[in-house]
Amino acid sequence: MKLHSFQHYSHGLEMAVHDAWITTKVKSALAFAEPTRGLHINVKTHAGMVTLSGRLITHKQCEQAVSLTRAVHGVVDIEASDLQTHMFTPGSLPEAPNAEESREYSSQSSTKRDDK
Repeated sequence: MKLHSFQHYSHGLEMAVHDAWITTKVKSALAFAEPTRGLHINVKTHAGMVTLSGRLITHKQCEQAVSLTRAVHGVVDIEASDLQTHMFTPGSLPEAPNAEESREYSSQSSTKRDDK
């Protein structure tokens, strides 16, 4: 019985080391590739399944991150639904998710200033 338990533990340890190695290779691929250099992308691996998350500027960067991840040996599948993109035009600043609330607040505070 101890031999079976040791083999089970050994297999689990081997899988954890393999997943850590895949995570390291994916992070390196993303860090050194021109299209994704400097982007903050989180990488987690479980049983060869790589999960990518983070905020990118364009959908093209998301596709490039998935493509680079797919090219890493050992990746079984990719989950990239947590990669969020925010597109905005050059020269403008992206608005906060609650931008409408911010505008309402600022318009209320500006009317209060006018009343004084």
